[in-house]
Amino acid sequence: MILFAEKADELKNYTCSQNAFLPHHVTIPLSQEYNTSCNPLVRTGELVTEGQIIAASDKPGKISVHASIPGVVEEIVECQCPNGKTEKAVKIRLQGSFDFLGRQIPSRPIDTLSAQEIQEHIFDSGIINTFNVKKPVNLGNQINNFSGQTLVIRLFDDDPSCITDRLLTKFYFERMMKACGYLLKALGRNNIVFIYNSKLTPKTLFDPWMTETTDFLDVNSNEYPAGLEAKIIDAFNKNVKAGKASKRNKTNKNTDIVLTKKDLFIDASTLYEVYKCVAKKIPSINRLVHVSGNCLKSSCFLNIKIGTTIRDIISQIGGMIKTPKMIIINGRLRGSNAASLDMPITRYVKSISIVSGKNTCDSKIYDCINCGNCRAVCKQNVFPDVIYNHVTNFNIYSLENNGKNQDVEELLKTLVAKCVDCGTCNMACPSRLPLTQIINMLRDDYNV
Repeated sequence: MILFAEKADELKNYTCSQNAFLPHHVTIPLSQEYNTSCNPLVRTGELVTEGQIIAASDKPGKISVHASIPGVVEEIVECQCPNGKTEKAVKIRLQGSFDFLGRQIPSRPIDTLSAQEIQEHIFDSGIINTFNVKKPVNLGNQINNFSGQTLVIRLFDDDPSCITDRLLTKFYFERMMKACGYLLKALGRNNIVFIYNSKLTPKTLFDPWMTETTDFLDVNSNEYPAGLEAKIIDAFNKNVKAGKASKRNKTNKNTDIVLTKKDLFIDASTLYEVYKCVAKKIPSINRLVHVSGNCLKSSCFLNIKIGTTIRDIISQIGGMIKTPKMIIINGRLRGSNAASLDMPITRYVKSISIVSGKNTCDSKIYDCINCGNCRAVCKQNVFPDVIYNHVTNFNIYSLENNGKNQDVEELLKTLVAKCVDCGTCNMACPSRLPLTQIINMLRDDYNV
């Protein structure tokens, strides 16, 4: 399903990333990843330095939050986050000198670091893997629990309405390739697969880093949901099974890589964070964010301090020319609607789009009209309307599968497991039913 025009021309409008202005205050949420939170380690009135750990989790794994600016802790507050949840946050007033900003920090060669040292740097930096923007997770924990064989790198956003990862690939490709080396060493693996669009990223760029265990999957990044994990696994393995290897390596032999859910999938944004934390030893205190929308005077690709509010960012780029109707975080298909311009940037924010009423639709939820649109667009045959009605109306349906009656709960579990979380059912529903959200709730309940 192609939903957006080709992005190649849009990329030409950007020649570099820019540093956002330093904010006078930052509000740093203590929950920076999916279903986890940290406890504050600082108190009101305390002085903090740039990059200092200000919160940590008491659960297994080195989950931590860092101060993005030096200053004074004004208070521990509650704030609404881009994911829609209300979390505790540390509010810091800018004061003092910087430890990283404005300094020339030489890159550390990979040969000087052991696998354990790389893992520790990734843990200590608090990098969040944003491959799935709906469920951002701690990269250090993923590496620690890794049981697969392959590192999979997607060089475009899963949501085709976003261009953040394309911009990163355009501006920082060489740094990202160095980060691949760090990750492979940390994982103790050699297999790597790049998911890319040859119209946007020429394959010749990979030549200096080509090995016998490198492979590729060339996809149309605007054909949704081509960038989701389940779709990548399916498309790549079908090519392998059909003998259509995505490349031949320098030895002229096809690679024998087969992808599974156990492999590590990361995006360009996460890869760039790995470069910063390992090569430069800078913790995750900034985000490169694409800011756009028809309400703004201009769009830009900004390097923003974590905890900076959307309002501060807008004032830097000249303010607004229209009254906003929606503040869309991380894309129209996969993202969420921010409730306020005072919402802070977190480690999982990749893009912000501020749009007027002409670009939005009614968000009120109506009753299901049994139109069947959600079933028609679902390529996984999940029957989103049936699942939704079962959960919300507490009805027990007599469903059939291959002509045989099955236990309803077992059938629901089977259907939920097939969902790839693309959200196309939500887009097709004229009643605005939260179909994908209900399915995700059941997925958590069934642990599938």
